[in-house]
Amino acid sequence: MTRGDLECKMDLGAADLDREGDMGTWSTGPFSSDGALDFIDGLADQPAGQRREILERTFFRVRDRPDLLGWKFFPDEIVAAAAVVAASLPGGEGFRQDLAGQGYDVDAILVPAPDPELNASALQALLVTAGRDGPWHDGWADPETAAQARRTTDQLASILLREEHSQDQELPLQD
Repeated sequence: MTRGDLECKMDLGAADLDREGDMGTWSTGPFSSDGALDFIDGLADQPAGQRREILERTFFRVRDRPDLLGWKFFPDEIVAAAAVVAASLPGGEGFRQDLAGQGYDVDAILVPAPDPELNASALQALLVTAGRDGPWHDGWADPETAAQARRTTDQLASILLREEHSQDQELPLQD
């Protein structure tokens, strides 16, 4: 059983998964780390309704217990989860291509229907994880890599914000 399987079957906050000393793949893309790919692997094994629940639960943990970010759940997983949501929205084509390029059946990962609540949850969790002082930005090897990581999360936030604002209804003008 992989760590990704555990995340899907157990509460992420309760799974005591030690990532210290994990010298796996790590890069600036949303699916460019072993932790992110393990998370995606776990989603790929689930029906659409359960994928949505896993994503929402992941985002809730960030909102509910941001102090555990980096201890019980990790920035790369949150960024990957937000990218899964963004990939199903207008402007998310590049993230869909990234998943397909990694050999995934994109339809087996994305939530099939637009979901404004999930989009809002993804944005809120992303802003905690990768906002100005978020832990996603800690530890990049050099300023150029840090800037690339910030561009990744800025692009995700832009897609999620654009979708959130597309749901806004204008108030009719009163004469």
